[in-house]
Amino acid sequence: LGVLWKIVKNQLVIKCERTPKIGVKVYDSSLREVGEVVNIFGPTSQPFAEVRIVNLSKRYLGETFYILEKSSR
Repeated sequence: LGVLWKIVKNQLVIKCERTPKIGVKVYDSSLREVGEVVNIFGPTSQPFAEVRIVNLSKRYLGETFYILEKSSR
């Protein structure tokens, strides 16, 4: 998904590598669920995702976040 840009009002703002879908679950590098995407904003070439988080933790600072995609077989 991308790297944490900032924390605003107990939500993560992530600078995305590509545009995620709203509602998709977000995971940390240990594949623990962090929250879900609730908003996407910014330019389409470099979007940001707003993620409603389950638990606020300072360990998220500088963290890279991921989404799990289903393979299309």
